[in-house]
Amino acid sequence: MNVLRAAVGILGFALLGLVLWAALAKPDLHGTIFDQFAVLTTLPWGVATLADLLIGFVFFATIVFLTERSWVVAALWAAPIFLLGNIWAALWLVIRLPHLAKQLSKPDWPNS
Repeated sequence: MNVLRAAVGILGFALLGLVLWAALAKPDLHGTIFDQFAVLTTLPWGVATLADLLIGFVFFATIVFLTERSWVVAALWAAPIFLLGNIWAALWLVIRLPHLAKQLSKPDWPNS
C-alpha cells in the first residue's frame, strides 16, 4: 500500500511540476493560457481531450461521494478537482488510499 501511495504522490508532484512549467512558460513564445485554450478548442482532439478530462473529474467526484462519510467532506474534496485537476485527486488518493482499499475489500460494499 505504501508503494502505491508513494507512486501516486510522485505522479502528483510530477503533474504539479508540469503545470507550474506550463504556467511559467513565456507567453510571448506561445501566447497566454487563454490564447492556447482558444487554439485547443478549435482542434477535434483538443475538444475530445477536454471532454475526457471533465468527464474524468465527474468520475472522480462520484468516487469521492461514494466513499466519504459526510456529504460536506465529500463536497469539499470533490469541488476543487474542477479547478485544481488531478493534482487534487492525487492528494486525496495519497490520504485516503488505505481507507479506500479497506472499504473496497468488504464483500457487501457499498451497503455496509
